[in-house]
Amino acid sequence: MAILRASIMPPAKMIREKIDNLLREALRPFGYELYHWELKWQGRKRVLLVYIDRPGGVTLNDCVRASRAIDELLESEDPIPGPYLLEVSSPGVERGLWEKWHYERALGKTIKVDLAEPIGGKKRLRARLQRVVDDAVELEVGGERISVPLGNILRAHVVYVPEER
Repeated sequence: MAILRASIMPPAKMIREKIDNLLREALRPFGYELYHWELKWQGRKRVLLVYIDRPGGVTLNDCVRASRAIDELLESEDPIPGPYLLEVSSPGVERGLWEKWHYERALGKTIKVDLAEPIGGKKRLRARLQRVVDDAVELEVGGERISVPLGNILRAHVVYVPEER
C-alpha cells in the first residue's frame, strides 16, 4: 500500500513549484516581490516563512495584507499537506542571501558567509561583496579579493553597517 501511495503523491519538487507559484500569484496584485520562502520545522510545528519585499521596503501593514492574501489562496488550493503556521515578514536590513540575484542586489555591502569547505583555513568570512560572476562571488577580505563558488556557501547574510546604506 505504501508503494501505491508514494506513486500518486506529487514529488517534493512539484509541491515546491506549486507553493512558489501560488505565493507569487497572491503577492502580484499588491506589487510585492517574493524574496524567499521556506517550509521548515520549528520544534513540533511546521512553519511556512515568507519574505516579501518591494522598492522602499515593506511595512507591518504590507505583511498583514500579504499574509491574508497568501492564507486565502493556500487555503483554497491546499498544496501543503497537514497543518502549518504562516509567517510573512520583510527580509530586513540583515537579509539572508539565498539566490544569485540576492547577491547581485547586495553588491558593495558587507556580508557574512559560512562555507562548506574552508578558504585560506577559514569557514566563516566577513567581507565586502565586490562582484557576482557566473556561479561565484568575489569578496574583498582584508584588502585581498577572493572568489567563492556559490555552491560552497552554506549560509550568507548582509551585515548592517550604517555608512554602507
